[in-house]
Amino acid sequence: MVARTLREAFSVGLSDLGDGLSWGEAKLLIEEAAGDPSTAFGAELAGWAYPATTPMLISLMAQISDQKAANAVMPWVMNNPRRHGAQATTDEVAEAAAQLEDSIVFS
Repeated sequence: MVARTLREAFSVGLSDLGDGLSWGEAKLLIEEAAGDPSTAFGAELAGWAYPATTPMLISLMAQISDQKAANAVMPWVMNNPRRHGAQATTDEVAEAAAQLEDSIVFS
């Protein structure tokens, strides 16, 4: 989600790190996106089914005359397929984190 969000929201990618994008700047962009549910990363962290801006949500509510139906399609109500899939165990998460740490090399 981070890579997608960097591309879509800021027009930079992970491949730009070190050249056109500093690690500090990347950190700031990721932190900004994390708090913005209109980005893929922010929506994922919020547990939303899809990213949405406030104007988009207002427009959606205005277009659906039935309030109950409108509420049913809100991103925080709908099921997020990624949230309901198979969940990793604590051991699997620890192993993946260890592998990631081993693979990160600063030169």
